[in-house]
Amino acid sequence: MQRLLILDRTEPESKGVAIIEGILTGEAPFEVKNAIEATLATVQQELNTSPRYEVVRARERLKGGLFSQQFPQPLTWDQIDALCSAYGADGVLALEKFSSDFVVTDKKARIKKTVGEGKDATTVEVDGIYAEGVAQVQVGFRFYDPANRNIADQVDVSKTNLWSAEAETRAQALALMINKVRATQIVGQMAGAAYARRVAPMFLTISRTFFHKSKTNPALAYGARLAEVNKWEEAMDAWTTALDGDNDEKTAAKLAYNIAIGHEVLGNLELAQDWAGIAYTRYGLKKGRTYANDLTRQILANEQVRQQLAGD
Repeated sequence: MQRLLILDRTEPESKGVAIIEGILTGEAPFEVKNAIEATLATVQQELNTSPRYEVVRARERLKGGLFSQQFPQPLTWDQIDALCSAYGADGVLALEKFSSDFVVTDKKARIKKTVGEGKDATTVEVDGIYAEGVAQVQVGFRFYDPANRNIADQVDVSKTNLWSAEAETRAQALALMINKVRATQIVGQMAGAAYARRVAPMFLTISRTFFHKSKTNPALAYGARLAEVNKWEEAMDAWTTALDGDNDEKTAAKLAYNIAIGHEVLGNLELAQDWAGIAYTRYGLKKGRTYANDLTRQILANEQVRQQLAGD
């Protein structure tokens, strides 16, 4: 599958029943619709950052599982074929159920308050109210593969987030609290992002820390300064040359570890893994073992991505 259709399948089967269910659960259908839109928009946005799929959004909203804890019956393959034909897609990702909850609790607490102004301002503790709001969404996605007449994925995604506020009175604390509509949208976005990362490879930023100083070999610091201005080839030369000289075990370990970082930055994960292993096995640097294991997982993940993108 290359061109993926994103579909909202949460139209209530009966608007009257949906309104009653919304009243019972405290969820207004129009409020939930905004959260559903935020969820699907995030799925589309996240998938657009991946090289895996070309993404298109369906204009229609089909009947499905609003407020439901169970998936509705799958769409028929005739329906899927018709949607794919209409949008030039060869796969359908459908949001098929959505439910949410937002609970606010409060308790008495001692809170800090600023009294006075300017130089006379001081902070004191007074009796007040501490409030917490917890938003949760549970959404259900289905991934239809029409070429193989197969539901490639069907999963519930649940996300929760907490907000807090404090003030002297309950009314003031609640006024400072995020409102239910916005909270549900944010947690829906979290669920959408999580699902997108489940079905497509994403670019991630990885942070690494390398050694900057050595009491016995100034070449370590010199190479670090070169690396800081993105002259990695020159930094690698400095560290490699320094490692060929006389070094205490601690300094040699730092040099080997930095060389591993350099190989990763320059795109050679296998050599980076080798040098991280040398930092641990030859010089006893425990960080080298952890780094080598991280690189092993990264190499496997990269191979998986190459397989997923093999048809592109």
